[in-house]
Amino acid sequence: MSYNVYLVEDEYMLREYVKASAIWKNGPYTLCGDASNGEDAWDEIQTMSVNILLTDIKMPFMDGLELSRLVRKNRPEIKVIILSGYDDFSYAKQALAIGVTDYLLKPLKPEDLLNTLQRTAQMIDEERRQIQSMRTLQEIANESLELSCHKFFAQLCRGFLSEQRISSELQRLHLWMDAACYSGCILALHELGKTETNDEAYLAFLDCSQIIRTFSELHPDCFWYFDEGGEFCFIVLGDTKDNVIEKARSYLGGIQASLSIELGLTRMTAVIGTPVDAISDLYVTMLSAKVAYSLLHISQPEQHILLAEDCGRTLPSMQYTNAEKQLFRSLLVSGSLKDIPNVVESLVQKLESAQMSYLYLTYICLDLLTSVLDFIKELGGKNDIAPEFDVPSIAQMFSYGQDLTKFKAALTKLATQAISLREQNRGGKNDNIIQQAKNFMMEHFTDSEMDLSVVAKHVNINPSYLSTLFRQETGQCFIEFLTLLRINRAKELLRTTQMRTCDIAFEVGYADQNYFSKLFKKCTGISTREFRQS
Repeated sequence: MSYNVYLVEDEYMLREYVKASAIWKNGPYTLCGDASNGEDAWDEIQTMSVNILLTDIKMPFMDGLELSRLVRKNRPEIKVIILSGYDDFSYAKQALAIGVTDYLLKPLKPEDLLNTLQRTAQMIDEERRQIQSMRTLQEIANESLELSCHKFFAQLCRGFLSEQRISSELQRLHLWMDAACYSGCILALHELGKTETNDEAYLAFLDCSQIIRTFSELHPDCFWYFDEGGEFCFIVLGDTKDNVIEKARSYLGGIQASLSIELGLTRMTAVIGTPVDAISDLYVTMLSAKVAYSLLHISQPEQHILLAEDCGRTLPSMQYTNAEKQLFRSLLVSGSLKDIPNVVESLVQKLESAQMSYLYLTYICLDLLTSVLDFIKELGGKNDIAPEFDVPSIAQMFSYGQDLTKFKAALTKLATQAISLREQNRGGKNDNIIQQAKNFMMEHFTDSEMDLSVVAKHVNINPSYLSTLFRQETGQCFIEFLTLLRINRAKELLRTTQMRTCDIAFEVGYADQNYFSKLFKKCTGISTREFRQS
């Protein structure tokens, strides 16, 4: 730690004597300036970085007590040490009332000055530690609140929350989302890449997140989160259907413009979901946006901002997309048994109302049933994980294209068995999978080989399932949590050691110092050097 000391003394010989002291030569104390009166000193102190003010009391123009009052009022972080040739209780009493740190009598002895500076430095260090601790706690609180909000938004837009749960979560998270109309929107950035496995893609993701975060902070009727499907999702509030669509179009256009100007991104697709008038129906508008986006890849790949309704008119016969499959997978991963009837009923109603051929209906039935079987395998990575499962035969599966009632019953039964098995595994050998994964990561995050597959192997589940479950349970993706562990450790090393940046990068799990430096600045807003100096 270093400390800048400013000296104010009207006696020339004493001022030169203090300036010539060895204290300033080989230690943490730097004499950053001096003056012969309080008036000149105050003019300079206002523009300088000063930690300790060493001032005489009796001086022309402005005495030391008046200068101390100004400093304590306007620069309270500066510690004031009074110098006086008067062993007078009245001066000491006034100095204490002002809030000075210490009081030295003349003639000044070098050892007395050094001891006083050391005591004052200890006070400054303690205050710095307290301020840093408060900042760290605030950062953790902010990060935790954002993660909790994102997790809530994702659950809200998957339709797995009751109205009572929605109300309680809004109060707990201090969110104000009352509106007459809502729209769920998605923004796909085609140049982003896979953030879980690509370092450069993750850096770009952090940049995009910060731009969107800043935009959302300026617009309290726009909320966002990053979806497990790889898109940024938004909830826009409005007064009417036209109003919320107009807002969504404006907001998405503004975000696209910022991403283009600041990051150079050009390939972006935004979809505005069909508005709904109840917050509990947000899953409907978000699903409409996801369905429209799935169709967009087929019909209109060059659109930048599209209304889900327009996409529906473009291909009215295309009723089943990956969006429904993703919704059903979300049910298996994080839904409950009581959610099954609503989700299955919604899917079957969509199939019943669609103009589809027998062959296409059969394909959909096969696809959804296969997704359940794939999920069952992911739970333990073995084909024989649940020999007691009543799996339909191939012949039965093909018959479902003609009889949706049987399909509904089979899908409900399989989903019930899958979710029951998931809960059984969490309460048995795989109890609290995510906590096990997090504990393992906290113990081994400094290993440069640490990645999703390593952790998945440790907890004995499929990496894809772990990735999905991790985001849905924690509100952040696997790589975000791993990065947070490493950056927090790097902060600690920067604060408490003199290790070089390259050594710190290696110590926290990064073999590439340049990547670590870029990542650190994107996560904290400042470089490692600036962090250490602060």
